[in-house]
Amino acid sequence: MSNFEVLDPKQHQSLRVNTQPGAAFGDNVMSAMAFPFEFRTLQAEYPILFRKDAQTGQFYALVLFGLEPTENLYLEADLWQARNLPLSARRAPFLITERKALDGQQPPELLVSIDLDHPRTHHPEGELVFNEDGSNSALLDSTIQCLGDIHAGHEQTQHYFDTLSALNLITPMSLEIPLDEPLELTGFYGIDEDQLAALGDADLKQLQAAGCLEPTYMAIASLSQLSGLIQKKQRRIMTTPGR
Repeated sequence: MSNFEVLDPKQHQSLRVNTQPGAAFGDNVMSAMAFPFEFRTLQAEYPILFRKDAQTGQFYALVLFGLEPTENLYLEADLWQARNLPLSARRAPFLITERKALDGQQPPELLVSIDLDHPRTHHPEGELVFNEDGSNSALLDSTIQCLGDIHAGHEQTQHYFDTLSALNLITPMSLEIPLDEPLELTGFYGIDEDQLAALGDADLKQLQAAGCLEPTYMAIASLSQLSGLIQKKQRRIMTTPGR
């Protein structure tokens, strides 16, 4: 269970957060959400795939860290074997929340909350959230920037997938993973490359004007990282005792 509180320099003066990677801190996950403005950076490290929210029907993007639940093939003990992490993998134990204005006319105030029950929180070897004078620590300043980008990223995601859907560019994908015990990943979506190639100039210009063309090509390019992910899986199997 999560236990979020809005950050307060007086109440949380001595609070420390451990920022090191590790399975004990919740990093042993198969995937993490990604935003279109991150695709250019992330495609050099991870496969980028799409999923559909079962409740809302909205598409969202994610990067694959593993090929099975609770598996992160980029995580080796307390080291993350990649140069870049998606923003969503860097935010814990923090969360951005909205507080609506009482008059209903002003835009909602964005507040930073922290999960007091998260394993990263109250860690004696962690970084302070606030400085001794109550000002933001470097950790909190970078976290606020990260959370702000995530907040903007959710809006960009909806715009991106609305644009792709209007042009019928999203297609279901089923991934066959060739291992000694083969795996099949289902429920994913990707770019329909045939449909993309068939677009006329006007539609391509629409994609470009909407800022959706580059992330679309980046998502396609990222699929080349699947082979590397499979190699990581094979090495993990070979080095796991009893396998």
